[in-house]
Amino acid sequence: MIDAGDPLGAFLAEEVRRGAMPGVAWWVGDARGAIASGAAGHAAIEPDPAPLAKDAPFDLASLTKPLATALLAMILERERRLSLETPLGAIFPELRASPFGGSTLRDAAAHRAGLPAWSPLYLAGTTRDAYVTAIAACDRQGATGETLYSDLGYILLGFAVERAAGAPLDALFAERIAHPLRLARCGFSGRGGSFGDAAATERGNFYEKALAGTAAPPDRFRAEVPRGQVHDGNAWGLGGVAGHAGLFGPAGEVAAIAVAILDPLRLGLSAGALDPMLHPVADGEGIRTVGFLRAGDAASVCDILPDDAVGHAGFTGTSLWIDATRPRVYVLLTNRVHPSVPRAPFTATRRGFHALAAAL
Repeated sequence: MIDAGDPLGAFLAEEVRRGAMPGVAWWVGDARGAIASGAAGHAAIEPDPAPLAKDAPFDLASLTKPLATALLAMILERERRLSLETPLGAIFPELRASPFGGSTLRDAAAHRAGLPAWSPLYLAGTTRDAYVTAIAACDRQGATGETLYSDLGYILLGFAVERAAGAPLDALFAERIAHPLRLARCGFSGRGGSFGDAAATERGNFYEKALAGTAAPPDRFRAEVPRGQVHDGNAWGLGGVAGHAGLFGPAGEVAAIAVAILDPLRLGLSAGALDPMLHPVADGEGIRTVGFLRAGDAASVCDILPDDAVGHAGFTGTSLWIDATRPRVYVLLTNRVHPSVPRAPFTATRRGFHALAAAL
């Protein structure tokens, strides 16, 4: 039940009622705790309705990029086990003769490596080597230094993190992020069932099937996407653990990672160790950091949050924004792609949430 004196909760409950999404969870606050948090609607409406609990995990989709992959890359760089200045071709021999061989890991982390936004890599095989080979065959997109959002760049960054640490991403996340922050329900689902109570996503893979085109064999797509299985096809092809998608978690634990980015001491790092995640890369257009996008360049928060706030959105209906100057963290998690991916844009809902949350 939403309190009548809670305009933020009332707005989100009304968005659920009008069909913008089946369910929503939110968290707004800072290092001292939540100023506003709650949940409304359903974790699933098919095949049977299931109410959404406040601590329900969500498929965080592309929030995996900053909260797992970029963060782990920064931790490893501080330990001198990885350098973001390393060219992709020096790590992946398959890329040396490709248009991406000279781009660095930092370029990939800030979406400046010229990689395509997306490709159904799983159609060429479901091993790491097959993915890298498929990426090497892609054409370069955009000019050198131009920003172009790319899942493929974070798939490569995830592979680089694993090679540098000698461990898979899910184990690294559990050890280096979840454990020190005492996160109980945030991690990679993989192919297991540890997130069976997660908010549901799309019924079937109709959206990706359409993107992949008619040449893609129908048997390469899941007929259903059970609760707790990653929605993204490229992540699923890698067993549910990838640098661009695969992370699950509830709103409060997403917020805990965001607070730790503001206060790296919580992760055993020195003050300022994660500043590259909060400030734009030095020699690009300045719209992206290592892991995040500036608020001034995001339709969902521009003119609401300060231009230099940073954040990220996920395809499933998730988002996180961090205002380091206030400081304040804004988490909005929804399952808007359940039971099918809607055609209507989601920007108005996101802007409405952030306008009310920023006023708290």
